[in-house]
Amino acid sequence: MRIVVVEDEPKTREGLLNIIKEYTDYEIAGVCQDGAEGLETIRKYEPDLVITDIKMPRMDGLKMLEKLREDHIEVPVILLTGYSDFEYARRALQLRVVEYALKPLDVDEFMKTLQETEIRIEKKKIEKITADQMIWSYLSEPEDSSGQMMELLKETLKINERIQTTLFLIRPCSMATETLQEMIRSTQERMDILCMENYHIFQIPQESGYCVMIVDTEKNHNLKQIFEKRIFKELCKESPARCSMAAAMGLEGFRGIIAKLQTLLKHTFSLPVGTVIDSELAENVVYQKLEYPDYLEQQIIRNIRNGSREKIAEDGEKFRLKVIESEGCPECIHEYTLRFAAAILRVAGEIKGDLGQETGIPYIMNGIASSETRDEMSYQLEKIIHAVAKEENDFVITENGMILNVLNFIRENYGHDITLSDAASCCGVTPEYLSRIFSHEMGVNFTAFLQNFRVSMAKQLLYTGNHKVYEVAEAVGFHDQKYFTKVFKKLCGVTPAEYKKSSGVMSSGK
Repeated sequence: MRIVVVEDEPKTREGLLNIIKEYTDYEIAGVCQDGAEGLETIRKYEPDLVITDIKMPRMDGLKMLEKLREDHIEVPVILLTGYSDFEYARRALQLRVVEYALKPLDVDEFMKTLQETEIRIEKKKIEKITADQMIWSYLSEPEDSSGQMMELLKETLKINERIQTTLFLIRPCSMATETLQEMIRSTQERMDILCMENYHIFQIPQESGYCVMIVDTEKNHNLKQIFEKRIFKELCKESPARCSMAAAMGLEGFRGIIAKLQTLLKHTFSLPVGTVIDSELAENVVYQKLEYPDYLEQQIIRNIRNGSREKIAEDGEKFRLKVIESEGCPECIHEYTLRFAAAILRVAGEIKGDLGQETGIPYIMNGIASSETRDEMSYQLEKIIHAVAKEENDFVITENGMILNVLNFIRENYGHDITLSDAASCCGVTPEYLSRIFSHEMGVNFTAFLQNFRVSMAKQLLYTGNHKVYEVAEAVGFHDQKYFTKVFKKLCGVTPAEYKKSSGVMSSGK
């Protein structure tokens, strides 16, 4: 709990601070000597609680509270008073003061007041959050400390061990967060059109997907068919996605159900798009043994070196049919496709030179690794095959005109403050649409691509040794050197200064 203390008497002020520091782990966000100073501090730090005296110079405590209410700042208050004046009490009630503390302060009484106030604040916070937010909070907490939240969930959702809940986990194939939000909105609209009741849609921490939880489903034996045909298959027309389903009685083992849903998703790679997979369907999926086609790798390498464009395309198609369209397990198909693509790119790099950031090559392997359908994986590999088979020496993964315009926009403006919305405006499309197409074509979302591109440009400037780190940060669009260093180290494994030194150039300072 973050507290601002407003008290003009030094002894009382110090006593307050000593009690809070010695007996609690609360944070002191600000200490003020009058209401005017307190007003600005509260506006700035937005504390959870204000402890203020009534009578102070310049502006008294009640006048400060009136100003806060005028600004629509609702903050709980403990009022320090040694007065029994009726007018003060009446005004304090109108201003919804939470508690009073009499001066001189009694430590035990004051601690009791603080604890009661914290309980009220926490209860009020809980009342404000939705059931969906509550579920997200529960999943975010460590399992050994979420017991209280689980009980609150059961009470809020009106679920006990005799009530069945059915969960559907939906994970969009696109890496764009905008696509996720679109799908959540679309799912809710379709649920409402079908007049489905007692459902909750929530995102899962650390998961690029969301859950639809429907309460009291035991008698609805056609729920899977309804959800698959009327909701999920329609969603897939807007954006490819995967979906798994599981049901359980009550909320016990809720985390385990989420984990089960995530495990089931891997089997959808081998199923038709739009299929909702459950345990029964997963048990019937049978995989065949798959051998890596070394002969195709050697063959395509020879054809790349010989410049045989038609044969390169034929080899790529043979690999697609033999591996990607096979009945092999998803892990094996991913591994073999990555291996085949890496061999192609290695030879392409030998012939066409450095395959830099703007070609999309640094992300294409990630695109293959994260492909969640056969069609998506085939598309990613096809882009590599097509780029290698081109006559021109220019090696760019995409030929989408809009994305090429975006890449040019980034090249010309990466040193400025640019956003997805700016790029979308240049192309005459919505940010959501551009985000989805960009991720599909480049194998990475716009923000991540821009960040990587800026760091790539920064490495070139650092390598020359002619620029200080803060100058490089500004030149590539980072206006905060600390943030630039953090991003650079995350992507490169070293700080900008360390990279500069490792390039053989003695740094003369930051």
